[in-house]
Amino acid sequence: MSADDFLSFPPDTLDREPLRVPIVARGPAWLALNKPAGVPWIADPWIPRTTDLVREVRRQLRDGKPQLARLGIEKFHGIVGPDLVASGLVLCASTDAESDRLANALGSGQIELTYRFVTMGRPVETEIVCELPMAPHATESRMLVSHTTGKKTLTRFNLEQRFRGYAVWTATTTFDRLHQIRLHAAESGLPIMGEARYAKIPAVMLSEIKRDYRPSPRNPEAPIYGELALHLARVVFPGADGQQVTVEAPLPKAFGVLLKRFAEHLAI
Repeated sequence: MSADDFLSFPPDTLDREPLRVPIVARGPAWLALNKPAGVPWIADPWIPRTTDLVREVRRQLRDGKPQLARLGIEKFHGIVGPDLVASGLVLCASTDAESDRLANALGSGQIELTYRFVTMGRPVETEIVCELPMAPHATESRMLVSHTTGKKTLTRFNLEQRFRGYAVWTATTTFDRLHQIRLHAAESGLPIMGEARYAKIPAVMLSEIKRDYRPSPRNPEAPIYGELALHLARVVFPGADGQQVTVEAPLPKAFGVLLKRFAEHLAI
């Protein structure tokens, strides 16, 4: 990895440890990052943080960080990305003009987002469309379905792979509502592994899926993937030349290990 393949942040800003957020794709005035779960790219209304990725990069711009100059980043605007507790792509603009163009594209349904997630259970359907309107809860820190005050939204779920007791799904949308995938998945009978707000679905332990699992007497068992198993894997958007641009982000390493363990121990 070269010095310009990631954005770096010192300890106790976005994380307790020093953090490198990979740059997975770049264009003339945009870049796509692959953020880990638990790192905020913008402020979360219900999980207050003193800073976020966009604010930190803007601070680095004010401080004249050389790496940002080498990358040609004049300004920094976050366009779209996953919830704080999810991982995946964050599409950003590095000029004001590109920010305006991409924001208009998002608002007019020209940007398509595809998530991958893991759920528990044995699905019967392979395709589900959820169009439930969403609104913030009046007293609780979550979204809810509201047919009176809710905003229009739509998510298409497609079964990607079955395992014994678990399944991998994709969720595709051109909307970008807060917690949209999480709420629509729960309402569609597809609660996401590690979800604590819209369902109570614990993370998966190896002992739960491996028949000959032997616990370590020294180290207590930890989940295979201890985060919300939701990843923004692909973003498709119009380039400045009118051509469609597709950017993709690999799964977090431990998320990939989870799917590998499913294939090893729960293959159908």
